[in-house]
Amino acid sequence: MTSVQLNAARVKELVAKFIEIGTAQYRAVYVIDNSSYNRLYKAMEHVRAELKAMPGDQRRALLPLLSHPNVQVRLKAAHSVLALYPDQARKTLEDIRDSGIVPQNGEAASAIRRLEEGVYIPK
Repeated sequence: MTSVQLNAARVKELVAKFIEIGTAQYRAVYVIDNSSYNRLYKAMEHVRAELKAMPGDQRRALLPLLSHPNVQVRLKAAHSVLALYPDQARKTLEDIRDSGIVPQNGEAASAIRRLEEGVYIPK
C-alpha cells in the first residue's frame, strides 16, 4: 500500500470512529452518564486532532456527517468543520437549534450566539 492509500484508509477509519463516539455520546447524554460522556468527549477530541494533523487537514472528511441521522453526530461534525466550511456548518447548527431536540438544540444555539458575539472562534 502507498502512503496515500494508508492515509485514505486511516481517514475512513477515523470518520467511522467519530460516528461511533458521537452515537455513544448521544446515549450517554440521555442516561445522564457524565463520566462516559467526558471520556467520549476526550476520545472525539483525539480523533478530531488526528484528522486535523493529517496532510490537507482531513477534518474535511467529516463534512458528509452534517447530514447524519444522529443529531449528536451532526452537532459534533458541525463544530469540527466550522473553521473549514463555516456556511455549511452554521446551517447545520441553525437546523439543530430549530429542531427542538434537547439538549443538542441548546448547544447549537449557544454556539451560534458565541459565534455572533465573536467569543467562539473556530480553529
